[in-house]
Amino acid sequence: MNDKKRLMEIINIIDSGKNVIDIGTDHGLVPLYLAKNGISTNILATDISAPSLKKLEDRLDDELRKIIKTKVTDGFNGVEKNDNQVAIIAGMGGNTIIEIIDQSLDFAKNLDYMILASNIATEKLREYLNENNFEIVRDFLTFEHGKYYDILKVSYGKHQDLSLADIYYGFENIDKKSILLADKIKIDYKKNIKFKNDIIEKSANNDGLEKINARLKAINEVKDRWKLEN
Repeated sequence: MNDKKRLMEIINIIDSGKNVIDIGTDHGLVPLYLAKNGISTNILATDISAPSLKKLEDRLDDELRKIIKTKVTDGFNGVEKNDNQVAIIAGMGGNTIIEIIDQSLDFAKNLDYMILASNIATEKLREYLNENNFEIVRDFLTFEHGKYYDILKVSYGKHQDLSLADIYYGFENIDKKSILLADKIKIDYKKNIKFKNDIIEKSANNDGLEKINARLKAINEVKDRWKLEN
């Protein structure tokens, strides 16, 4: 797992002794690590694709099969609720994660917490979570293979007052003045200024300008907060 920084970041915020559901497990690297290192003794690894899930099943010996169960399903469909249970939903975009949670909202609300990892549309995910009273406990960036990933740890039961900057870039990254975030907003600023200019100069309509302006406003909010704290 030394070359899987993102997966280790996820593993590091899972409490020992939890019953774990890994949604969209694919190769099952997280369940395998949790089982082999004694972090969890009850793991359900699911995937919508039977061939993908078989990659994990082929790696299970008799001892691991006592700990890791597998299930072909879509999201939480058909998953049994247990006490002391947490879920991981990683390797998907924010919109897909929203769909999975929303299809089984009552189930998700009764989990101890969820760990969510996304590299696209995370602002929509944060907004959805806040609207549905999921408290974002952790929210930080990681960087792997040329991509930025947001990792969130969330639990149900508390509405937060999130600013536009928090929605787009995560309160923890801002509060801790994350170096990764500093690099990311430089990239996002240049990219969105270019998009904005292209639309103004070359497009007959202004579709997309509202979203671009919102992100630029969020970037400026981050910069302003950092200035005030200096």
